[in-house]
Amino acid sequence: MIERFSRLLDSFTGRGEAAVTVPPLDGALRANRALDEAATRFAMPGVDCLASVDGRLYAAAGAALAEWDGAQRREVRRVDGGIACLAECAGGLAVALEDGRVMVETGPRAGAVFDTRLRCITAMAVSGNTLFLCNGSTEHAAGDWQKDLMERRATGEVWRIDLDGGKPERIAKGLGWPAGIVAEGSHLVVSEAWKHRLVRLDDATPVPVHSDLPGYPGRIVPAGDGYWLAVFAPRSQLVEFVLREPAYRRRMVAEVPRPYWIAPTLRAGRSFYEPLQGGSVKQLGMLKPWAPTLSSGFCVRLDARFQPVASLHSRADGVAHGVTSVVRHGGQVWAAAKGDGVVVAVEDRR
Repeated sequence: MIERFSRLLDSFTGRGEAAVTVPPLDGALRANRALDEAATRFAMPGVDCLASVDGRLYAAAGAALAEWDGAQRREVRRVDGGIACLAECAGGLAVALEDGRVMVETGPRAGAVFDTRLRCITAMAVSGNTLFLCNGSTEHAAGDWQKDLMERRATGEVWRIDLDGGKPERIAKGLGWPAGIVAEGSHLVVSEAWKHRLVRLDDATPVPVHSDLPGYPGRIVPAGDGYWLAVFAPRSQLVEFVLREPAYRRRMVAEVPRPYWIAPTLRAGRSFYEPLQGGSVKQLGMLKPWAPTLSSGFCVRLDARFQPVASLHSRADGVAHGVTSVVRHGGQVWAAAKGDGVVVAVEDRR
């Protein structure tokens, strides 16, 4: 009853969940061109996830699993169906498939297969003999993340599997698209994308550790004494306003082709049919780097308390949009920009 009254009050006053404000990119999150100016860049259409395992860098794009050997990339294998995500598993590589299976590709557990029966695996992490998985939604596939957001769903889950033969066990539900997970001591920290925050799971109850991010957080990985967080799309006041107009959203989803929705995306600016995003975006025929945008490149370095200390960006006119995965490997920070189909590497200057 109190929560319902609070939501009504927020709706009337325009604060809380009803606010359309977005935090500025300032301080450690100040916009830059580090991803656009990266000296190391590889074209890889559809690249979605990276993993650094036993000194090797792996990348997944569609049904293909690739490995870097120095500056050369070679395809390791193709799987039936698409690859959902990658993660380190007991010194080896675990590969989650879109059909819900998790296969251990290398390492001491190579050949092991676990059938989770989850159909929207967005991220996974291993701690000891336990595999943790994020199921973004129980209603939509991973490729329908925009629809899940526009419908204001919160059916995401976190599951646990004992690698020594235990059955899958759900440990959290009702999350707004959990898109990243990392084991932090005896706790789990999850990226809850639709609520723009990182939460610690204590007895299945989400406890915020960083709230009100300026974008939609995705996969998160350990990096020395901190973490790297991928932010796959920016927030904007226009989208925040649309999310608070249910009648408009229903008609837009039903009547407008998805590429032209007023919604965050991994890559915007490819069609003049797209919405203008709440402001003038071009000057003298050129896209302004500071223009309002529905896509960008964005990843954040977090300290041990999950507070931002640095960030890498691709601006509105950049060429590395839609960062869905970021890892630290070989003294460099590697980012997978799915929106532009590229993998870039920047020197780790922490």
